[in-house]
Amino acid sequence: MKYLKSIITCLIILQSANLLAKTETMAVDTKNSTVEFMAIGSPSAIKIKGEKAKVDGVVQIENNKLQAVLKVDLNSFETGMEMRDEHMKENYLQTNKPENKFAQLEIQNLNIPSEYWKNNKELNLDFSGDLTLHGVKKSIIGKILLSPYREKFPVNTISELKVKLSDYKIDIPSFAGITVADDVNITVKLPLLITAK
Repeated sequence: MKYLKSIITCLIILQSANLLAKTETMAVDTKNSTVEFMAIGSPSAIKIKGEKAKVDGVVQIENNKLQAVLKVDLNSFETGMEMRDEHMKENYLQTNKPENKFAQLEIQNLNIPSEYWKNNKELNLDFSGDLTLHGVKKSIIGKILLSPYREKFPVNTISELKVKLSDYKIDIPSFAGITVADDVNITVKLPLLITAK
């Protein structure tokens, strides 16, 4: 009986060590990813929604630290009005310049609690990283929701962050008498596929 208890204790210790050293490399499921922005216009408080953009990149979790490099083609955003889309991309985002075509988010050393691997529950975390937009790279903070972890299943994430356009030297957009607020909310839905070892 004591021998059996010793074996069980050893297995528990080994399992705990394995969870603490968990390493996963995940590819972004670009096809099923979405990036949306919401901007509020004044004086009419109209909501302008940009959508249909996709994310490309890689996420790695090693020793419970998440690293990610995510890239979005800004030309892929649509707001439901073709003329407004052209106005936004040509006059404000200036995506005709190579350095402005993509936005890139880099996250480093985001701590993932070891309990995530065994609890099979959603996990809400605050993250910090660097956002490169309109040729300007700045630190940014946001929130990320991780779906329950299950071996061999996609990890679905939802990230939310707020961008101040003036921080990235983007003029405040104005179109058809409506001026957009400086703060823009961004939501990223990102399925992550675990790559083969």
